[in-house]
Formats: sequence, structure tokens, C-alpha cells
Amino acid sequence: MRKASAESLAWFAGRWDRPQCLAVPLDDRGLSLADGVFETLLWRSDGPVLWAQHWQRLQQGCALLGLEPEPDANWVQAQAAEGFRRLGPSSGLAALRITISRGPGERGLALPQPQQPRLWLHFNAVTPCFDPVDVITSRLVRRHGDCASSRCKTLNYTDAVIARREARMADVDDALLLSSTGHYSCATAANLWVQRGTDWLTPGLDQGCLPGIMRGQLLRHRHCHEHLITRQTLLHGGGFLLNSISCRPIYSLDGQASRHQLSPQEAGQVFAQLLTGSSSGSALALPSTKEMGMTGCIEP
Repeated sequence: MRKASAESLAWFAGRWDRPQCLAVPLDDRGLSLADGVFETLLWRSDGPVLWAQHWQRLQQGCALLGLEPEPDANWVQAQAAEGFRRLGPSSGLAALRITISRGPGERGLALPQPQQPRLWLHFNAVTPCFDPVDVITSRLVRRHGDCASSRCKTLNYTDAVIARREARMADVDDALLLSSTGHYSCATAANLWVQRGTDWLTPGLDQGCLPGIMRGQLLRHRHCHEHLITRQTLLHGGGFLLNSISCRPIYSLDGQASRHQLSPQEAGQVFAQLLTGSSSGSALALPSTKEMGMTGCIEP
């Protein structure tokens, strides 16, 4: 296949093509039972960002589900590098999704023997997003820290879809999910960070949030800690939603503006430092509440 001019490209069963031109067989348990795991990471012209950390989490997900044999990391990375070259994104950046399903299986839950896991890769050209978001507290979905599936990225994202639809119906950008304890856990596809004085706080894994890769990077900084997040903490200190592709300041929660707000420029700086710090180990310069702007009410 010649180099694609489109801004997305996928690989399955030895073939690179546009995603809509490839097909996973209907007997795949990833389709019928969401029986599989995935990772999404940023790929730059100089290679993947935090590859080792993403691959380790993918391995942990495979171990939890008992997916075996696992694909070879070096082979997958080489395939992905070829895909990025073929894609040639104009921005020089792409999001790579690596999906592993258990593969074919008969009707029902019984595990196939032997297993024949399937792998596919999907690139989309991206530009990291730092736009502010208005969010609501989901009334329909809760996270559970004692649930094993909360620790890895399984193919079952039904709860996230329900909460994101709930947000759209409320005419806002995203929804924050509470844990079974009533504290905030995460957003639909991002970890939550909240300012408190000179510290930045994020919910602990016991609140049911995913152990995000960028979350892990930020926790390496001495002013970043796990802590219970309440509505009052968020509205007083302000915060942002962080994943491997974006860092988006929270402007309002349930129609009420946060007292302190990061600017998109500050969010972009935090994100860039995390990417740089991933290789250099440099300290992060996070804005304090004195440096963050204060504002009045923002309509959702």
C-alpha cells in the first residue's frame, strides 16, 4: 500500500489500510463480549511517548484477563513505526490505539481453548487539546475501586459512553464520575487533578480511577499527591482533566465556575513538561493558585 493521504490508518491481519476498509471477524470476542484490552498513546516524529509505561499497563491488562500469548513489544513497536511513516500526519503527531482481543470464540462466556488473540493498530492524526471544559457530575455512573477492571483499559467503555451522553444532553463537554464512596474519581476518559494551595491532588486508585500514564508522570512531582476530591475542593482550587492526548482546564462544575482556573496556555505548558520530563526527569513547574486566574460564574 502506498502512503496514505488520509489522517487515519489502521493495521489488521498483515494489512495497512483505511480503518473502514478493514474488518474484524464477527466471531471475535472483543466484538461480542468486549473481551480484550487496549492502550492509546501519543506518537511523535521522534517516536512513541512513554512506550514502556503504556506497554507495561497493556501487559497488566492481558494478565488480568488471561490473554495469552502476548504479542512481542518490539514487533508491535516496529509495526507501529511503519504505520506512522505511512500516515505521515501533517501535524507530526498521531494517537496510536493498540487493541488486543481474545480472538475467536463460540457463543457464551466459556474461554476458547486454545486462545488465538487478535491484535490491531489504529492511527489518527491529532493535535493535543488544551481547551477548557465545562463539566457536570454524572448521576448515572459510578466507579468502584474494588472492581478489578478499573485498573486496566478493557474494551468495555459502556459507562463512559453513558456519562458522556449525559454530559452532551446537559450541553456541557464532559462528566465527572463519583466513586462508590461519593468522592470524585475521574472523567469519562481522563484523570482528574485539583489544586489545593501549592499542591495538586488526584483521586487514589481506591476511588476507581484508571492508573493513567500521564497521571503517573505527574505523581512523580513532589507537589502532586493522591487525595480524596470533594466538590468543594474542586470548586475552590480549580483543576484539569489529563490523559495522553490532552490537558484541559475545568472552567465550571454543574454550572458553577471554579474559583481558580488554568489558562489553556498553562495547561499546554504542563502537558509539554510531562512529555519532556518523561525522558529528562526534569522538575515540573506547576502554576499555583496565586498564578491562576480568578473568575465569576460561567454558564455551562
